[in-house]
Amino acid sequence: MDIPTQNPEMPPESDKPVSVSSDQQPPQENTPADNSGMMSPQEPDQRISPVPGYNVSPVRPQNPVPYRKPIIPSVPRPARPEIPVRADPTPTEEIDVSLMRQDRAAAALERLREKMAVVAQEYAEGKINRVQFHVIYQRYQEQRDITERLLKRDPKTGAWRTVIQPGHTSFLREHFEAKVESFAIYHIGLAKRIILTGTLQLPRQQVLPILTKLQAMTNQQNNPGTAKRKLKDDRVVLFAPGIRALSVVVFSLEPAVAQVEMIQDMHRDFEQANRQVLEKQLFDPREMVFPHRALFEK
Repeated sequence: MDIPTQNPEMPPESDKPVSVSSDQQPPQENTPADNSGMMSPQEPDQRISPVPGYNVSPVRPQNPVPYRKPIIPSVPRPARPEIPVRADPTPTEEIDVSLMRQDRAAAALERLREKMAVVAQEYAEGKINRVQFHVIYQRYQEQRDITERLLKRDPKTGAWRTVIQPGHTSFLREHFEAKVESFAIYHIGLAKRIILTGTLQLPRQQVLPILTKLQAMTNQQNNPGTAKRKLKDDRVVLFAPGIRALSVVVFSLEPAVAQVEMIQDMHRDFEQANRQVLEKQLFDPREMVFPHRALFEK
């Protein structure tokens, strides 16, 4: 009896999938779906979020200010104008230039004459001393002589410009100005020095005879006024007496009239400010004021 053999290529009946009809399928429980591993279909205006748990990232809002293109000027930038090339001067223009040079030289000489007159006026008004007058006036006179000789040799020359240069006169004016080197105040009645400002000190034997004469004049209510004495080293001593005190000032050179008047004003202010102390003859420099100190604080 032949037993039917099973085809090895065919699976057994127990392994065959069994089709179940819809009527025979068991009812499914209504459980919530787990969408953690699922992604919704991407919409056109949405982007995939890199953050886990979020399917879509929000769309960046548009800038409310519309984009504007840079303004380009329609008119081009003007070009730098070219420097015109001057043509060679004509013979007539050369004559005019030479005349212009002569006029400038004449005007420079006239300014020198005016400066010399100003220096003389300054000395007459007491603004400068005798030494300042001589050195400044001599400087202007030398400039004038050299300029006139150059123009006499060649009227068209411009070498006189190097002769007439400003600046040196100001140096002469400052260098030869008399400077205060020492300022002392003495009490006339006591023949005693109240204060000394400065390193230079006039010997007492030179001041004592003047104090003695001033004592006699003070008793007669007669003020002789200022007096000057020149020392061997060109220094000048100025004596400015008042009613109760005497100022003895040593200058490096002869002071101008304006400087002498300044010393007189300072001494007058000194006696007015310290009147009570000078009258009592019980003066203490620490309790007094001295206007002349302003000369040493510059």
